[in-house]
Amino acid sequence: MDMDGEDQLLKSDIIDKHVRQNLNLSWLNFAVLFCATIIASIGLNMDSVAIVIGAMLISPIMDPIIGMGYGVGIRDTKLLRKAVMVYLIEVIVGLIAATIYFSLSPIKDASEQIIARTQPAIWDVLVAFFGGVAGIIGSAKKDPGNILPGVAIATALIPPLSTVGYGLSQFKWSIVFSAGYLFLINTFFIALATMLGTLVFNLKQHRASGIPIKNQVLIIIAAIIITIPSLISASTLVKKTYNETQLTSFIDNEIPGLYVVNKQFEDKKIKLVVIGDDLNKSEISSLDNRLSDYQLGDYKLQFQQLSKGNYLSVNAFKKYVDQEKSSTTQSTTSSSDKNLLKLKSQITKEYPDAVEKVYIGQLVEKNKSDKALILVKLKDETPDNQTDVKKFVKTSADKLNIDYSLHFTKD
Repeated sequence: MDMDGEDQLLKSDIIDKHVRQNLNLSWLNFAVLFCATIIASIGLNMDSVAIVIGAMLISPIMDPIIGMGYGVGIRDTKLLRKAVMVYLIEVIVGLIAATIYFSLSPIKDASEQIIARTQPAIWDVLVAFFGGVAGIIGSAKKDPGNILPGVAIATALIPPLSTVGYGLSQFKWSIVFSAGYLFLINTFFIALATMLGTLVFNLKQHRASGIPIKNQVLIIIAAIIITIPSLISASTLVKKTYNETQLTSFIDNEIPGLYVVNKQFEDKKIKLVVIGDDLNKSEISSLDNRLSDYQLGDYKLQFQQLSKGNYLSVNAFKKYVDQEKSSTTQSTTSSSDKNLLKLKSQITKEYPDAVEKVYIGQLVEKNKSDKALILVKLKDETPDNQTDVKKFVKTSADKLNIDYSLHFTKD
């Protein structure tokens, strides 16, 4: 029993030592944060996950957050004030660094990494909370190992702060508020988890008494208020995912003859960009009626037909394929790409007098398809030539195991 008590006091001492040592009102600490924010901003700007992770590992911004939670837990007003001061200065330094970088960067468009920090949901609350729990446990160990670096990556404090800087530099206030909310979630729930972890460790050496009921109520109310928007966001995200799954089933079952290269929900419309036979008004109306079978009855279909009969423009082709394959890239392409190049070569060799140009490429994976798009320009556009090319392409593509969509162009 005594050994358990001594072990607990040892953990208490370790936590207290780690927390106080990491609260540095030092220009070196702020310089490291400035550098970490610049690195994170570069990673966000260049859409590089590896660079963003590196910035998280060197950023010291989690230390004052843990300090705030610990200070509340042991009711140490002096420690809490210092932690808040360090935190506020670091936030200001981070915002200045990110805003300066994105103001000077020639790349102004928001990358996927930036957009990802503007959609906070309840899962971010859970990650922040359990990250804070892991952080206080790591602080209780003499050798925290990879716990604290893991917490720094999981809770992702620097990326949303840098994203706020991006929003400020571009005057995009929706990004500022969304990323700022994610940063607030991470800050609050890491501190909350740290406070609860401090109480669970029962640090009798360092706190005078329990947290007053009034403060407990205020903390609970704050947690609820901060969590509500994330629950709404999560609900919207779940509904969006469900609708997209239902739409995929609708496309597979109801319009298997059309290839959908892009699909999106906009207001109460489902916009489909398709390649294939034209649909008349009665067919579209019938499809609209069948949407209710997939719990999409509130929406109406809107089609954008890329192809007209057998014909497709070169511009439409280039827009919806990854790239046109050429013989110069054959040495660096995958086996599937090599098969596409081989098929292109076979078509050209088989019809040197009839075929003027062959475009071939992999359709962009808008709906998880690996279908290839083949576009042929004939020198003499006769029905017989088209029929011959279609038969040859079918035979050759089957041998090469290529799923394709063949069209002709007049461009």
